[in-house]
Amino acid sequence: MELPEDVVESFASLDRARLSRMSDDARAKQLEARQALLEYAEALWQDVRRAGEQPDVGEKYEALAIVREVARSLTAVAFDTVYNRQAP
Repeated sequence: MELPEDVVESFASLDRARLSRMSDDARAKQLEARQALLEYAEALWQDVRRAGEQPDVGEKYEALAIVREVARSLTAVAFDTVYNRQAP
């Protein structure tokens, strides 16, 4: 299951605004933490695939897919904010 795009974008907008008010050091720490979360979610995804499962099919791994998508969005927003890139 994918999160609705409007939910992802609505949260990203709030997240971006908060991050932009943080110090450079705090934003860098957010990016580091979010990258660690994303790497963990991606590792879990690969573990499931190596076990012969298809985490992107069906509802069995829906929670993992959602967490992975959220982690990707959180990381992308922090990356853009740290490196002063505008969201598309």
